[in-house]
Amino acid sequence: MKKGQIISLIISISCLMAIPISISSFSFACPPQFDETYYGELPHMFKRLKKGEEGKIVLIGNSALAFGIHSEMISQELNREVVSFGLYGAIGTKAMIDLSRVGIKKGDIIVLAPEISEQALSLYFSSKEMWRAIESNYEMFSYIDKKSRKNMIGNYAPFVAEKFSYFSSGSKPKVEGVYTQNSFNIEGQEVGYMTYDRPYNIMLGGYDTNSMIDFDVNYLKDDFIDYINKFNRFVTNKKAKLYYGFVPMNRLSISSSRDEITTFYSTLNDKIDFPILGNPFKYFFNYEWFYDNNNHLNSSGVNIYNRQIVNDLKIVLEDSSETNIIIPDEPTIPIAPFEEGNNIDEDLFNYEERYYNDVLIGYKIVSLDELPLDKKSVIVPSTHNGLPVVAFSKKTFSNNEQIVEIVIPKNIRGLFNHSFVRCKKLLRIVLQHDDPNSINVGTALLEGARNCKIYVKKECYDNFANHYNWSYYRDKLRKY
Repeated sequence: MKKGQIISLIISISCLMAIPISISSFSFACPPQFDETYYGELPHMFKRLKKGEEGKIVLIGNSALAFGIHSEMISQELNREVVSFGLYGAIGTKAMIDLSRVGIKKGDIIVLAPEISEQALSLYFSSKEMWRAIESNYEMFSYIDKKSRKNMIGNYAPFVAEKFSYFSSGSKPKVEGVYTQNSFNIEGQEVGYMTYDRPYNIMLGGYDTNSMIDFDVNYLKDDFIDYINKFNRFVTNKKAKLYYGFVPMNRLSISSSRDEITTFYSTLNDKIDFPILGNPFKYFFNYEWFYDNNNHLNSSGVNIYNRQIVNDLKIVLEDSSETNIIIPDEPTIPIAPFEEGNNIDEDLFNYEERYYNDVLIGYKIVSLDELPLDKKSVIVPSTHNGLPVVAFSKKTFSNNEQIVEIVIPKNIRGLFNHSFVRCKKLLRIVLQHDDPNSINVGTALLEGARNCKIYVKKECYDNFANHYNWSYYRDKLRKY
């Protein structure tokens, strides 16, 4: 962003928020604090898109593309430059569309491929997430639409406060694992696709029950449809071509019937002014190809998705050449190791067996017995009959108006939405996990327990606070 644009932005923020220019300018003078987190990849994506040549392929969407697109693999098949422009659903599809306009050129093929969810198929926008994502390149601010910019200015002060807290501590957010900018690098060099090794499916039962994929025609609201049709007109004026595409979807997570999916497809086709690339049924893949989310592929799964994308693109490009992307064997999912722990409250619960390939691998808690009146803290057992306790049903604790604290051991691999409904006295959920990837969570975990906080180990706080799923609870996270 040019110096004059930055000064203009600082003055605008100061005037609108009635804060001193010295404070509003802090964020621009302070070194980036989130550039090593997952957010930090967006400026790199933006730069690649802006510099791209005419005739390229651009895929726009959410994190399914970050985990699914191997731009080099597709480029080799189609002999075109390929830019993946999808990172994080919490930023919003609309923002990715807005930012993409900077790099669309004559002859480009644009594939708009949002995930099938109410949020992704809407004009949702998060200024909080966007501030973290653009702090390495404030030029991006000027490409966001006016309404969203105003929203960002209104949320500037909390961002500055958060940024200052890291800067003053002398330490950026400490992040590890797949949700870092480094996941898109090879030997420190940014390559434009995810390189972090994701060997197999790590989800409990092979899919995330908190994020089922529902082809609900009610998601296709007029304001979003109007927005993407307007985008199509922009693309057409650039002498480029827009298609609607689909992301990879875990077959186990599809909650809609075939008729409902067909109705969704037909309704979408009727509403949008540009063609659809393929159909959703082609993008339903077995659970073995996924990683930590019903749309996030593991490293082997990338091949099956890119092969399908290439085949569908070859149809519209009238390219009859053979596709040479090899489909590997489905990754074997190992039985997860488990730890012994504190089983002092083991007898308070009732259990059901959990099997994988007909082998008993552990237990799921299905209910909690009536507690002694003075029992306020409950420790979920690590094991039962010598095997790990890997989950508890959402009915286990619901409606309990006695418990104040629940301690959750490392062997628990997923927390279900609405697990603490009407737990009015619940104040503390204590996670013993070291890695946020080792315990899945949805966005409705604390519904019905509004006063509850989630406690994580002090040394793991940044990883949880900046994790793809757990960052939703950033304001509820506490250290111990």
